[in-house]
Amino acid sequence: MKHGVFWAAALLGAVALVVPLGGDARAQGAQAPDTLTVTHAPADSTAPEAPAPALAEGRVVRRITVESRDIFDPLPEGRLRPAYSLANRLHVHTRPSTVKASLVVRPGERWSDALRHESQRRLRALAFLDPDTIVAIPAGDSVDLHVVTHDHWTTSPEFSLESGGGQQFGSFAFTERNFLGLGTSLSVSRHHDPVGTSSFASIEDHSVFGTRLRGKFVAGTGAGGQARDMVLELPFWADAAPRAWGGQWTRNISETVLFDDLVEAATVPRRQETTDFYWGVGRRTSDGYIQRFVLSFHTLDRHLGPSRLEPGAPLAFAGGDENLRLRRFAAEAKRWRPRFIERRGVDQIDRIEDFDVGHAWSVMVGFSPHAFGSTQDEAFARLMLHAGTDAGRAGFGLFDLDTYTRVHDGPLGSYGQVDARWVTTHGSRSALLGAIEGVAGTRMARDFQLTVGGLNGLRAFPVRELSGTQYWRGNVEWRGVARRSVLQLVSLGGAVFWDTARAWGPGSGNEGWHHDAGFGLRLSLPHSSLNAVARFDVSWPIVPDLDGRHGPSFSFGSGQAF
Repeated sequence: MKHGVFWAAALLGAVALVVPLGGDARAQGAQAPDTLTVTHAPADSTAPEAPAPALAEGRVVRRITVESRDIFDPLPEGRLRPAYSLANRLHVHTRPSTVKASLVVRPGERWSDALRHESQRRLRALAFLDPDTIVAIPAGDSVDLHVVTHDHWTTSPEFSLESGGGQQFGSFAFTERNFLGLGTSLSVSRHHDPVGTSSFASIEDHSVFGTRLRGKFVAGTGAGGQARDMVLELPFWADAAPRAWGGQWTRNISETVLFDDLVEAATVPRRQETTDFYWGVGRRTSDGYIQRFVLSFHTLDRHLGPSRLEPGAPLAFAGGDENLRLRRFAAEAKRWRPRFIERRGVDQIDRIEDFDVGHAWSVMVGFSPHAFGSTQDEAFARLMLHAGTDAGRAGFGLFDLDTYTRVHDGPLGSYGQVDARWVTTHGSRSALLGAIEGVAGTRMARDFQLTVGGLNGLRAFPVRELSGTQYWRGNVEWRGVARRSVLQLVSLGGAVFWDTARAWGPGSGNEGWHHDAGFGLRLSLPHSSLNAVARFDVSWPIVPDLDGRHGPSFSFGSGQAF
C-alpha cells in the first residue's frame, strides 16, 4: 500500500459527498424576560401529561420549569433501600441555571418539536443527568415548558487499568463532575502510559455562571515535561446558534519517543505553544441546513531539539534543532444537514446514544505571512466531510474524512484520516459493528508517529506493535447486553471480535497485516456519571506478533476498543 492509494481514496470520498450551498434564514421569535424555576421532586411526583406536539408547534415559550429528580427516584424496595436513600441525601441537585444553559430555547422564543429533541441531546451530552421528559403545555396563545431530569452520582474515585500484549498501564483520579450542581468538573489524576508517568489537575465548566460560556483549565507535569491548556469560549451552543467566539492557549514541553519494531529507537525533545482566537456566525436555512462561517487567528511556536538515536534507528528519525513559527489567518465555511437517530446498546450499555446520519462539509483556507512573524510565507487548506445513512432494520452507517495540508513550494505537512463504520442493531440488546480507519501523514514534523496495538483496536498485541506514518485498521465486533441495572447498580454485557491492522513508513519494519480474534465481558454503572463501559477482553493472535507469541492476551480498559 502506497501513500498515493490513501490520498486517492480520500479524494474520491470528498468528491462524492460535497453538496451545494443555498437556502433562507429561519425567522426567530421575539425576546421576553427569561424565567426558569426548579423543584426537587419527591419520589411519587409525576410530570404533566404531554399534549399532542402539533398543539404547541410554533407558539412562543412563556415559562420554563425544571423538575430535578434524585438519583434513585422512586426508591427501590429491599435491603439496599437505606443505601439508596443515603446516596440521594448526599447528592447535590443540578441547579436550574445549569439546565437552562443546555436548553436550546428560552422564554420569548418559538417552540418546536425539533427543539425538544435537540435539547434532549444536549442534556444527555452533559453526562451527569438524563432528560426524562420535556413537555410543552399550551397556555393561551403561548406554551409553558416542563423539563424533568434524573441526576447521576457525580463524585467518585476512578481507577482505570489498561492492558494489551502483556503491558499494563493505568490511572487514578478523583473527580467531581457536577460541583455544587453547577455542571463544573473538578479532577486530579495520575497516569501511567507508554510515554511515562504524569499528574494532572483540571477544572471545566460548560455553563460558566449559568451562561452558555465554556471554560477549561488543565495543568499537568510528568517525566517528559509539562502541559497547560486554557479555554474560554461561547461555542455554537445550538444547531442554529447565531454566533460563536472563543480563545485557547496551550503549552506542552515533552519528549517524544519514536519506535522501530517495538524498540525505542529515538527520543525527540519538543516545546510547543499555541494560541487560537475565533469568531463565527451561523444560521439555519428554510430547507433545514445549518450554515456557518468562522474567522480565526492561529499562532504556533514549536522547537524540536536534536534527536537522541539508538543504534540502528531509521535515518528519518535523525535531525538537529528545528524551529517553526506560524501566524495564520484563516476562514472556514461549513454546511451541515443534521439528522439524528437514537440507539441504545451500541457504544454504551445503559444510555440512549445520538448518532448523526445527516451530512456535512467544512472547508478552511488560511495564510501565514512572513511579515507577521511566520517562519515563511505559506498557505493552509483543510477539508472535513461527514456522511451517514439509516437503512432501517439493516442498520446505519457513518463516514468521516479529515484532511489538511500546509503549502510552501508544494505540499508541506499533509495529514489525512478516514473513519467508516456500519452498525446493525437488534432491539436495544445486541449490536454488530464493523469499522475501518485509515490515517496517513507525509512530510510531517520529525516527532510524528502513529502506533497501533493493544490499547487502540489490535487487542492481542503489545501497545506499540505497529508504528509508522500510515496505517489501516479494521474491526468487527458483536456486542450484547445480558442484564441491565442489576440492583440498579451494574449492567452486564459481552462481546466477540476480530481485529486487523497494518502500518507503513519509518519505524514500521515492513511488517505485514496483523490479525487477532477473541471475546470479552462488558460492565457499566447505570446511575453514575462515569458510566463508561469497562471492557475485559481475551484474544489470540491469528498472525503471530513480532515476538512470535501464539498464546492468549488480556486487554482491559475503560471505554470500547474502537
